[in-house]
Amino acid sequence: MRRIILKEGPLVFLRNVLVMEIVATVFLYAISFLQNYEMLYRSWGLAKFARYDIFLIVAFSIFQLVYVSLLFLDWYFSHFEITEKEITKKSGLLFRHRKSVALSDVVSIETYHSPLGRMMRHATIILQHGTGRTTKLKNVSGADEYVHVIKQMTRNPSGRLPTHDISYLLKEGEGFLTEFKETLRYDKRRRTVSKEIERMVIKTIVAFLNTKGGTLLIGVSDDGNVVGLEDDYKTLVKKNRDGFENHLSMLVKTMIGLPFTKYVSVKFEKVNDLEVCLVSVEESHRPAYLYNGDRKEDFFVRVGNSTQPFSMSETEEYIKTRWTLPDSNR
Repeated sequence: MRRIILKEGPLVFLRNVLVMEIVATVFLYAISFLQNYEMLYRSWGLAKFARYDIFLIVAFSIFQLVYVSLLFLDWYFSHFEITEKEITKKSGLLFRHRKSVALSDVVSIETYHSPLGRMMRHATIILQHGTGRTTKLKNVSGADEYVHVIKQMTRNPSGRLPTHDISYLLKEGEGFLTEFKETLRYDKRRRTVSKEIERMVIKTIVAFLNTKGGTLLIGVSDDGNVVGLEDDYKTLVKKNRDGFENHLSMLVKTMIGLPFTKYVSVKFEKVNDLEVCLVSVEESHRPAYLYNGDRKEDFFVRVGNSTQPFSMSETEEYIKTRWTLPDSNR
């Protein structure tokens, strides 16, 4: 089961300390009208051990140390756990508390950036539930990324882009959200492994990330004929599905980046006893680039039923209109 651990930031701890300071000050000030602390201290005979002013300094220092430590531990051991079905807040030191709300009840997701939080690149995630209830995940680092993931999880129980039946995809052919590739790495014409073919596959994934997501079918020719994955399997150390998936995951990590692997999921299906790999790609919350060996970055998007490269100026303009850069964690 997919599970995300989300922790509120240090501003929550600082806020709790400030609130506790105010409460303690008001409480001690209020009871000072009921009892003279110094007279009580002397009546107990404690003055012969230490002066009253020294006692006050030591007592308040210990008091503050204790409650600040307790507040810190409570903040440190508290977190939110997000699964495909619910959001659970777990808190408490000696006795753990669980408070859950159904993820399916979430009807809107917003973010709030305080001035200090904006400087720290933190934000509060506000979840509105259909029941009228509100859940706040305060001072979260990387809030935009978590918002994207939560939206994906509320959109579909699996948290992934819905994938059509393979027969439907083959019938419909290539389009804005669908592309076919015969192989992942095997050049059938030259009968050898080709880095360029690998790059073409990853280029398509980058374009899906930068647009609206999509599905890439590997083991299918451009005209929709299923050719299978055997040619690719033969080029791998582990000549099966696992070896294929591992190699594809490695390509995504090295040529796009580890943070983008969570947007890419892989599954295999058989058509006429031939295996096909379905690569489902979600829309990314930030720009994705294809890294080349010369340390250059190329930017691609889907235009119609094809993958198109953008120039530097086109990329800059596209990013400005598609993503809100000041609030993103890049």
